[in-house]
Amino acid sequence: MRLALFTTCLVDVMYPSVGRATVELLERLGHEVTFPEAQACCGQMHVNTGYQEMALPILRNHLEAFAEADAVVAP
Repeated sequence: MRLALFTTCLVDVMYPSVGRATVELLERLGHEVTFPEAQACCGQMHVNTGYQEMALPILRNHLEAFAEADAVVAP
């Protein structure tokens, strides 16, 4: 299965070893792991604080970045 890794901002900034361990585990299970370079903010902070309109372009980018994957995995 072709999996896309969504590294949340928390993992990216504070716990990068969790992201690496996730890739290692998934590859050990026989999956192809990709890291879409176009991924950026997922917009969760915007949506959770009531800025849905401002979040739409962010959300669209996120959806497009992961469109080619069979599944998206977040640690």
